[in-house]
Amino acid sequence: MKFSQLWLNQYLEHQFDADELSEKLTAAGLEVDAVEPVSASFTKVVIGEIQSMIKHPDADKLNVCQVDIGTEIVTIVCGAPNVFVGMKAPTALIGAVLPGDFKIKKSKLRGQESFGMLCSEKELGISDESNGLMILPNDAPVGQDIRAYLQLNDVSIEVDLTPNRADCLSVYGIAREVAALSDSHCKTFEFKTVHPQIKDKKEIQIKAQNACPIYYGRVIKNVDTKAQTPIWMKERLRRSGLRSISVIVDITNYILLEIGKPMHAFDFDVLDGDIQVRMANENEKLTLLDENQVVLKKDTLVIADDKKALAMAGIMGGLESSVQSGKTTNIFLESAFFTPSDIAGKARGYGLHTDSSHRYERGVDPKLAEKAIEYATQLILEIAGGSVGPVSACKLWSEKATEITLTLEKTNRLLGIKVDEAFIENVLMRLNMRFNRLNDGAWQVSAPSYRFDMAIEEDLIEEVGRVYGYQNIPFTLPKLQSVKKEVSEKKLIKHTLKSVLVNRGYYESINYSFIDPKLDEIFFDVAGISLQNPISQDLSVMRQSLIPGILLSFKNNLNRQQSRVRLFEEGVCFYEHNDSSIKDSPFNEIAKIAGLAYGPLTTPNWKEKSVSDFYYVKSDVEALLALTRKSYRFDVCDDLPWLHPGQSAYIYHQNKKIGVIGVLHPHILKQMNIKSKAPVVFELDLAEIENKDATQFEPVSKFPSVNRDIAFVVDRKISVDALVASVKASELSALKKVEVFDLYEGESIGHENKSIALNLTFQWLEKTLTDTEINAWMDTIIKQVKADVGGEIRS
Repeated sequence: MKFSQLWLNQYLEHQFDADELSEKLTAAGLEVDAVEPVSASFTKVVIGEIQSMIKHPDADKLNVCQVDIGTEIVTIVCGAPNVFVGMKAPTALIGAVLPGDFKIKKSKLRGQESFGMLCSEKELGISDESNGLMILPNDAPVGQDIRAYLQLNDVSIEVDLTPNRADCLSVYGIAREVAALSDSHCKTFEFKTVHPQIKDKKEIQIKAQNACPIYYGRVIKNVDTKAQTPIWMKERLRRSGLRSISVIVDITNYILLEIGKPMHAFDFDVLDGDIQVRMANENEKLTLLDENQVVLKKDTLVIADDKKALAMAGIMGGLESSVQSGKTTNIFLESAFFTPSDIAGKARGYGLHTDSSHRYERGVDPKLAEKAIEYATQLILEIAGGSVGPVSACKLWSEKATEITLTLEKTNRLLGIKVDEAFIENVLMRLNMRFNRLNDGAWQVSAPSYRFDMAIEEDLIEEVGRVYGYQNIPFTLPKLQSVKKEVSEKKLIKHTLKSVLVNRGYYESINYSFIDPKLDEIFFDVAGISLQNPISQDLSVMRQSLIPGILLSFKNNLNRQQSRVRLFEEGVCFYEHNDSSIKDSPFNEIAKIAGLAYGPLTTPNWKEKSVSDFYYVKSDVEALLALTRKSYRFDVCDDLPWLHPGQSAYIYHQNKKIGVIGVLHPHILKQMNIKSKAPVVFELDLAEIENKDATQFEPVSKFPSVNRDIAFVVDRKISVDALVASVKASELSALKKVEVFDLYEGESIGHENKSIALNLTFQWLEKTLTDTEINAWMDTIIKQVKADVGGEIRS
């Protein structure tokens, strides 16, 4: 809702400046979005009258005008197409400064001296476009400053209203609200009842009584539709965001803005028979004012005559029955009330949104219908003349206000403050609520007809809080009842997992749960789940993995010249069920955590030049897995096309695959247009690692441990994990630790073999170990390794 401050102040007993209005309205929940001057800054522009005019002797398109500026008559050369003798127009004097710091000086145009400039609306910064000079009314006082005459020291205030505040979709509605908030008086909206001068009328037939319980109509003949809209009305429309169109349209738009009542005028001479308010017929067509033809739906309320639909009720009129400036002489004026539920959503169904539909969808005061038709008639007669017929009325509505019980106890409890009964009654009176006291601290309240949002006690309590002032309610913390929550020692929380990665230099990334289908195709053979109503085409498939999203974040970081990137993300991935017997949902949701590492481990320096390779990232993953206190193994992965073969591995727990780690395949980088070395990525199923083994406390041995080194020669295809697992399979209770400390490959052991050196730690709680015992254990381990992986002691 946009309105002029000066227009608003005409209704208020106490005058407010723009800052006061903005603060008061915003504090009460009517957020002020913008406060803008109604024109650009300029000086020394007065009202001038053209006394005489001759053609410029040396220019066909220029005229030499003698202009009366009040104090003298000056010569001004003008090239505007609409200049004429007797015209009154804004005149910039010598020394005037127009918008854009354009200074008016004495000048010569084709040899003819000019002592000023006649101005258009565009040159004064009043409008973005113009077709010539700004024409002022005949009664405009010559010589008066144009800013004072047009009251340009004004601002337009734009308020962002919530859908429930339809009562504030008018200047008078805002004024009524401001008066209530400031405990001052709002002047009564005044209009005159116009008595009929002719007998012409149209009968009204309402066939959709629930959708239209009130309809008023009136015939006005011999209207001068060529009449000029008064400058004051044009300015108020402009300052409210509407442009002047024609006198009848301007008057109905003016009433819409001033009191919030949409109206419509038909060309009386094209109407056939009576006026009908009905639902549209099957496949009925209507050409709208915007010249688009629509096929009306059966649930659309229309205004029609005996033969055809004339308008979509509460939305937009038809072109055929519209008032044509200069052609129409007789009009039929409509003022009706349409039920919000029957208008809501109808405009959007046709791809429309109008000022009328915006108001009717939210609710228009039913009592305004009769007042508006009288007010519009009064304005039409004053501006465009005409002869008025009697009002045709069909009123099936009777006011039945919702009665709401309001209690002092609940008001104070919900607001968190203490107000007294006198204050509540004062608020109700300021808001024009009718109320009866039931007993101490309770009232029966009925809201006025324009407050469609009043339905329950909480609505009234909100009104008390708004008038009291939200800014006056002290900030208090809510009471919090602490509840002891048992946390299982066997459960890992997400925060713990994230903290490990953050401490190791990773940053959390958050991406959409849906990705581009083209990106999905790059990674997966089976298409992801498509969305029925996606945000956009490139976000139309549910993700099957966190890796694609992290890669997009990685790409964005590279594009911003980041040479070191370490990201992780936790989220849900989505798959279709393979099991058709599951009926609850056709989809599976699996929580995962994934990461990516690229570039140096630390900020590059002279001492450390290491980069994030597979093994460094593997250590990060092992740090996560170590939280579970369970054993895991890594095995070669060669069947994922988006990971580099030979540089990737599956992660297993008790032969169940719970994750993957590896270097991204170069062809993925190429398809994603990522120009860098391949990063290392990993992904784990959260459900498989969130359960951990409980901590088992063991006594610390007071006896020394013993370390033995041993090197095994095994086939190159045997993994280190397999060798370590074989050593541990000997199940020696004294064997506490197995660590790899060397890997050798060379001709001395054969190209098909490799040597893996292990450090074994033995210790007992009961006594000091002897060489005999340790040697026996070493023999057991050698036999176990030879049996499992064919390992031989390296000589």
